[in-house]
Amino acid sequence: MTKTVKTTAVSKNNYKSYQEKSDQFFNVMNTCLSDREWDAVLLNGVHAAISINDALCVFRLGLRSTSKMHQDSVRLLIQADPTSDGKKNATRLADILNQKHEIEYEPRRFKESEARQFAEKVARFKNWAEKHIP
Repeated sequence: MTKTVKTTAVSKNNYKSYQEKSDQFFNVMNTCLSDREWDAVLLNGVHAAISINDALCVFRLGLRSTSKMHQDSVRLLIQADPTSDGKKNATRLADILNQKHEIEYEPRRFKESEARQFAEKVARFKNWAEKHIP
């Protein structure tokens, strides 16, 4: 049985607001890379990915996930783009979101190599999503 994702309807015209939020988080992520603030790279990257996913889902479906479970955003993305490429990028989003709790709440500090790798994953996801919205 397919789990229903808890969503809220959002006017498709509002996708741009989510895209602009993603751009802000993404720009801060890149500034943090330059400033060698590795933990902040990851946290801003997570939020850049969440916001661009919201932009895509709002544009395609007129919906945004309101679930407390971030993985439900992945399910909604698959609804927005059920192609093999969409599923591949849903997996990429899941990988990003799977680290959110550790990034935000655990005491572990992240290394430069981890931050750079994570930023690249976020960039790939964001670039893909932006190709699917105006």
